[in-house]
Amino acid sequence: MTGRVILFGATGYTGHLTAEALARRGVPGTVLAGRNGDRLRRLAEALEDAHSWDCEIAEADVTDPATVAELVDSSDDILISTVGPFTRFGKPAIEAATGSGAVYIDSTGEPPFIRRVFDHYGPRARRTGASLLTAFGYDYVPGNLAGLLAIRAATADGFVPSRIDIGYFVRTTEHTERTVSGGTVASSLAILTDPGFAWRDGALIAERPGAHVRSFTIDGKQLDALSLGGTEHYALPRIDPRITDVRVFLGWAGNRTRVVSTLGRGLEPLTRLPILPGVATSLANRVAPGSTGGPSPADRARTRSLARAEAFLGDRRVASVTVVGPSPYDLTADLLAWAADEARRGALGTGSSRRAGALGPADAFGPDAFIEGCRSLGLVASTSEGRPD
Repeated sequence: MTGRVILFGATGYTGHLTAEALARRGVPGTVLAGRNGDRLRRLAEALEDAHSWDCEIAEADVTDPATVAELVDSSDDILISTVGPFTRFGKPAIEAATGSGAVYIDSTGEPPFIRRVFDHYGPRARRTGASLLTAFGYDYVPGNLAGLLAIRAATADGFVPSRIDIGYFVRTTEHTERTVSGGTVASSLAILTDPGFAWRDGALIAERPGAHVRSFTIDGKQLDALSLGGTEHYALPRIDPRITDVRVFLGWAGNRTRVVSTLGRGLEPLTRLPILPGVATSLANRVAPGSTGGPSPADRARTRSLARAEAFLGDRRVASVTVVGPSPYDLTADLLAWAADEARRGALGTGSSRRAGALGPADAFGPDAFIEGCRSLGLVASTSEGRPD
């Protein structure tokens, strides 16, 4: 491919980290895009000085979708979007990429947006030739990796797993002051009144976020996590169609997990009222207006990503894989930059043979290349706690 890599949302917290990751890789033909030209210029100058890296800038604003559409002018372009919450601000970027038949990669962790990418934009992308890689960060690449490896481990031992459970956690030291960015808070609030989904009995079903709580035992500690929708529900059954149940859980609430689940159950009837989504959006705008900074470099250095996948045959656990990597924000930035660079090099295929539609990570790059790419970014897998595979 000869197109450009366009990073939309470059001056936000995740966008800035992604721009740095692209600069470290020396990705040529990169365009830093956002709504504030002065901030874009300062960022570009800083990256050029630090990495001897040339890039361009372009102004675009989600409140003016035409400016976002103008970013993508070729099917060879690669558009990275870090502009969230995606349920509020994500449409212009994916519309631009899908309509142009380009490559689209985003950092969302929001189940409603993920489902829309696969169910609504995926079929359209197959017609236009666009390649859509949604949620290509800490949410939900490590779980896809761990799930793929758990399927392989179970199969190698002679089992055909029917269910995969995945849990997401973070490890921090006692000196960590901040682990979550303003954008993450805003995205979390954005999904409170939206329906979630799950993969049950070989079909996608609607299910509210936090409907279930599951405990995972990791390094001798019991960790609770809330159920929610992820790309694994779409991607893992593609790897092995015999997987009839996929369950994804997020453990960021810690010892408040069961309380959050109970509150969600009590609020669920209210989500059916037409007025509530508007009230929730207004509240989200006030409480978490978007990118308001995030963890410092020191805090990120003290934080590790962790994903656990457990494969089951009936009720019997037949394999488990734990994946550990850098902090969620560093990992997300590195994954976005890696995926864009690989796409630029033709790893998704080229021309009419490029893989199109809404893709999981293994769909997009192939299972072995996906595993090796994750390993190169520091995602280390083990089949039991503390023993690298």
